[in-house]
Amino acid sequence: MIAIETTSSGRAREAWLALEALANPKAAHRRRKADRLAALAKGRKALDRLRALPHMPALPPHLADAVAAIETLEAAVLSLDSIGHRLADAGELVDAAEQADRTDLPADAEDAARALLAERYDELREDIDRIARTAYAGRVNLLDGLGGELTVPLDARGRSSAAIPGVNATSEAEGLALPAPELAFATAAERTAIRQAIAAARQQAAAFAARFEVDAALLAARIQPEPSTSRRRRKARRRAPDPGAHAPDSDSHSAHSAKEPV
Repeated sequence: MIAIETTSSGRAREAWLALEALANPKAAHRRRKADRLAALAKGRKALDRLRALPHMPALPPHLADAVAAIETLEAAVLSLDSIGHRLADAGELVDAAEQADRTDLPADAEDAARALLAERYDELREDIDRIARTAYAGRVNLLDGLGGELTVPLDARGRSSAAIPGVNATSEAEGLALPAPELAFATAAERTAIRQAIAAARQQAAAFAARFEVDAALLAARIQPEPSTSRRRRKARRRAPDPGAHAPDSDSHSAHSAKEPV
């Protein structure tokens, strides 16, 4: 998630939430869920407004960086969706290998069918690694597990910034942890273990995607575009009093106040 420097009031709120989590975990969970949904809804609206801004050379640097960061997050989400499809296909291969035991084929034919399915499963693992390791948007890869991170300024003066760490969406043990089919799906124990690993990997990939979606929304919600110079001038003119609205006419005042010589 986005790591943002917090003020003293923000740290006090975090401490209060931590105490609430200890005293009433269910209430704390409901509060976190409500806060997350509210922030996501607010961020979606802000993201739509941010996308509506014209991509002109005069766009402030911090807004340009924010747009690039949001696009990077969206590219990571699309790559995770592709990984999710591969994982779903992998689960179907394991199910097909399970069905091979229930056919009337000879044992050698069943072993050959399972071996083909295991080979296809290995190809899907390679596809997942390829997607994760080539998921670059700009110069940042958030999915290869090599420490990629987005650092985005949140205002024009650089007073605050957001840090969005990457994840490991490869098939390695440190990532989605998809085991290789060492026995070519020959045993029920191996198929069960791989099926469970695929289910856990699908949940993990979905959690990564949801996190990046929320990060993009929260990032957009925190970015406030600076008003243009023309807008500031128009506001200043509206607020400034009209010099001729209430001031008396000097010529007429002098004409009425002048006395005729006696």
